[in-house]
Amino acid sequence: MNKTVESSSKSESIHTVLESAGGKNLLICLKGYPDPDNIACALALDWLAKSYKLNTKIIYFDDISHHENRALVKKLDIDMEQVSPDFDASNYQYFAINDSQSTELPIKIPEHCELLVFVDHHKPLGSVKAHHLDVRENVGSTSSIYTEYLQGSEFKGDLADETKIATALMHGIRADTDDYVNATSLDYSASQFLSTFVDKDLLALISRQAISAKTMDMTQIALQHKDIKETFLFSGVGYVREEDRDGIGQCADYLLHREGIETVVVYGIVGTFVDGSLRTKSHTLDPDKWLKDVFGKKEDGTWYGGGRKDKGGFQIPLGVFARCKDRELLWILIKKTIDELFYEKIGIGAQGALDNELGAGKV
Repeated sequence: MNKTVESSSKSESIHTVLESAGGKNLLICLKGYPDPDNIACALALDWLAKSYKLNTKIIYFDDISHHENRALVKKLDIDMEQVSPDFDASNYQYFAINDSQSTELPIKIPEHCELLVFVDHHKPLGSVKAHHLDVRENVGSTSSIYTEYLQGSEFKGDLADETKIATALMHGIRADTDDYVNATSLDYSASQFLSTFVDKDLLALISRQAISAKTMDMTQIALQHKDIKETFLFSGVGYVREEDRDGIGQCADYLLHREGIETVVVYGIVGTFVDGSLRTKSHTLDPDKWLKDVFGKKEDGTWYGGGRKDKGGFQIPLGVFARCKDRELLWILIKKTIDELFYEKIGIGAQGALDNELGAGKV
């Protein structure tokens, strides 16, 4: 099946599936820290589902920490609710997940509640079963896939809600393709379709949100504690507030501009996890495989890290070590362990690493 026929088939599939579920309750779940791509997709799916008479609710679990993402939700007045792990999903017959590699959720999904829609552009972690399953690794953003779905609907772009959706999707495409550096033909064609309907002033306003002072401070820390090994740059930034977690990825983006550097990893302790981001411009390094090789799997078989062709991330629980009251010592030990895993992966010794990290423990 060629790509054009496959895309047409997937677009028809979601409309068929939503029509068959008409009148039922659908829970649209945003996994991880909400970002422009999954926020926009949730908005688009919400619109499509309501056009087929489904009752919908958009929920998310982790704080919206990035300044652009907070601006996106506020300026577009997006109706989405943050819920805790004890959220009661018993009234929902279906749930949906977009822009995620797995179906795991922080909340308990009752047995009668089925996965209606799963759409992503990353390689899935394990098998996924859904009424509508659309995973396209050759696409730069999930927002582009949803734009294709809208093109096969009654979406005209002339209503306020439709302008809001178009603006969110355009921002999602721009963000997830790194300002079109990693865009594919579908991303470009989706943007062309959306360009007629977006609120360009609002899109510019969302994209120009100032970098927070905390992120600037974190970047300075990352520069102070950078560790360059050949074309790799590693940096531990110490303890990071949960609301500032997205600053880790922004630090990695910034450090990747350093001359001679092809791959950057920035990490810190966020709550009860070691949280990190990888960015690369290497033509040979696969972030998904690289991070999985470094950190391996959890006991349940899911991976601690993963990614796509130019970026990735990892999250490792501290477990019982989170109870350690000596924050400086805990950071030194964690940083030494993480760095040695990286050094082992790239084949470089870490002699004297503990002595070098004593200052970093005071971050």
